[in-house]
Amino acid sequence: MPEPAPVDPEVAAALLRSHLEDFFDNSPRVRGGAGWSYVITENPLIAIVGIPARVPDVYTLRLDGRCYDTWPVSATFVEECEGGWRRARFGSPAFPLLRGSPGAPPGDGVGFQFALHDEYPFPREGPDQLICFSYNLGYYTSDHAPEEHQKWRAGEDRVDATLSRIHAALTSPAYLGPSGAAGAP
Repeated sequence: MPEPAPVDPEVAAALLRSHLEDFFDNSPRVRGGAGWSYVITENPLIAIVGIPARVPDVYTLRLDGRCYDTWPVSATFVEECEGGWRRARFGSPAFPLLRGSPGAPPGDGVGFQFALHDEYPFPREGPDQLICFSYNLGYYTSDHAPEEHQKWRAGEDRVDATLSRIHAALTSPAYLGPSGAAGAP
């Protein structure tokens, strides 16, 4: 597969905004669901998204659209810090605990290929968080090789797929709560 590369920033920003607006206006996941929110930052290629898990837990994602929609957005769990955002880390209440992910208790995963790595050894960028599934840019920059039916389809797949898959994982039986919660394994 070719290496993901940034695309025209004006086109990427327009698509990211349009697709997020459509998702938030029309998705059955969002309609009537507490905890969903989004804001496009001063950088129009970056969005901050509130995404609910099982009640009462809500997480925050940073979506980076610099390669969108030729490639999926880059999604990272983040937490607020000194007026900005930083990567959420294992042990923080901003980092979810999912069975079958590194550092979490063993057991059945979310029901589809998905894992959450606090620190993954990316071959070119070095260690960073990886939400590991084929609708996240990090999956491709980490040198994973999706099967044909898992590959991102430019112009067809949208940020909706990314958010829906992460939401499905956070509402699955594999979700154990915030990794920094009292009593979390």
